[in-house]
Amino acid sequence: MNHQLKTNLAGLALLAVSGVASASPCDDVVTQYAGFVSSSDTANANQALSNHPECFGGGATTSQVQINSTTVQQVNAISSAIGARFGDTTPKQQASVATKSMAAGGQSGAWSAWGSLNHNDTRQSYLGLNSFTTTNDNKILNTVLGADYALSPTMAWGVSAAFDAGTGSALNANPANFVNNMTSKGYTIAPYFGMQINNELTLDASAGLGKGEVAIAKSADPLSTSGSTTESSRRFAAANLSYNQWRNQVQWTGKLGYLHAEEDYADSKTRGVTAVGSGAKNTLGQLHLGAQAGYWMDGFMPYAGLAYTADLYRSTTQFGAPSDPIGKSAVVWTVGINFFSLKNSMTGGLAYSQEEGRTNQKNNTLLANLNLRF
Repeated sequence: MNHQLKTNLAGLALLAVSGVASASPCDDVVTQYAGFVSSSDTANANQALSNHPECFGGGATTSQVQINSTTVQQVNAISSAIGARFGDTTPKQQASVATKSMAAGGQSGAWSAWGSLNHNDTRQSYLGLNSFTTTNDNKILNTVLGADYALSPTMAWGVSAAFDAGTGSALNANPANFVNNMTSKGYTIAPYFGMQINNELTLDASAGLGKGEVAIAKSADPLSTSGSTTESSRRFAAANLSYNQWRNQVQWTGKLGYLHAEEDYADSKTRGVTAVGSGAKNTLGQLHLGAQAGYWMDGFMPYAGLAYTADLYRSTTQFGAPSDPIGKSAVVWTVGINFFSLKNSMTGGLAYSQEEGRTNQKNNTLLANLNLRF
């Protein structure tokens, strides 16, 4: 039996089981995909990825969720912390030259500590190549902690650490299929730098390294031996330019930011065996442009914001990866409330944001943050 015949029979066997192993556990899907990679069978690899993105920790759609729920949230938290340190947080502060900056000296000490907790909920739903709908749900809780020191009244450097944990489920709606459950976890360490350019403009820059893991199984039973695990390395670099201006009791802010992020996934392991060729490196370059307005109410400030996010490039080295089913741009609206306790050098807030406009994806985030200067 020649090599091509073996490849064709493998593909037919996979297709016979409900459109590329739709009724098989993820470990079977990943193992068969590794066979397609070794035989350069792009068509069947494409179907496996389209119908079961959840089975591949390094899959482009799965990785997009991971980056948005972890790296993007950490970058936002760092930028918000720098904004809270240098920005004029009340109308009275802006009116007083002596309190232009709340960094070193002035009203508070040189140190700042902060924390951010966000819950990110993402749902993807699109038509797989087997003509059944593929649904992918992910919920990721990300905790970001940071501390920074003022080098001068207008410059500071610091370090942040982010820890994430997620759960999810996915289904290709073939009648013979079952739900695949997944879990994820990881961490990223990121030093950062902030600088107040003038009364209105602040610059922040950060870079991070970390590790992650995605595990997939056919059921939530911890004793089950089926499923696959994929480990990843994370890297990112980001910069944001923020604008802050008061008009009486109204605060207008804006932000222009750019992020470059990479997730390098190793080959998946199924039942302790490495599925050679199942890993991938995913790269994202994202531009963010947003504005918001808040109204000062004697220590509290409700606000609303609107932003545009564009994935300038998003690539993967995954063999046979199907065309992007998610879309590369979105509008994000946000509502929230901040509180200020100048006596205790403390600020904090709660916010809800929702992403609109991606082709087959919905995303929302609930965020809480706290900043303390001493």
